[in-house]
Amino acid sequence: MFATRDFAAHDMQRIEMALAAELAGRAVGSAFAATGLSLADACAVAERAENRARQMAVPVCICIADAEGRPVLFHRMEGSLPASTKLAVAKAWTAAAYRMGTDELGQLAQPGGMLFGVGHTGSGAGNGSGEGQVVLFGGGIPCRAGGAVIGAIGISGGTVAEDMKIARHAIDGFSARRGTVPKEGTGL
Repeated sequence: MFATRDFAAHDMQRIEMALAAELAGRAVGSAFAATGLSLADACAVAERAENRARQMAVPVCICIADAEGRPVLFHRMEGSLPASTKLAVAKAWTAAAYRMGTDELGQLAQPGGMLFGVGHTGSGAGNGSGEGQVVLFGGGIPCRAGGAVIGAIGISGGTVAEDMKIARHAIDGFSARRGTVPKEGTGL
């Protein structure tokens, strides 16, 4: 089923590391991790995202979600694509629910990948919001504090590369405020 044994072992190691980080973050029990992402935090992250999007001349939709993927803040820039409304929410939900970036999840969901079929499970909230819809391309990144996922960002409106650049910029600024800057692709 897997392309190579090394590929499957590498994927399993990445998933185990993400799970260990999540559990370690819960064990730390920091006050911030316990309270999650505040509205003020969400506003600061969204502001950084919008500023970067304006610099790039890319109108986007921005969703900041809590640790379970429920929207805390949604912002739609003038001129953004109508489809981006649901996609931003879905990207934030996916990043929070799977505890990894949507681009990374997409790689693992490829044929022969550890999570092949995850995007075809029929999951979806069915309420038209985008919440519960699995997205397998870049633009969604989890936010972490003390190793635990406390929320996520979803950006939609540009190319995948533009969405990822905007999301990464917004998250990096937030993590710098909190004193923890993650490695590329690992979320916050």
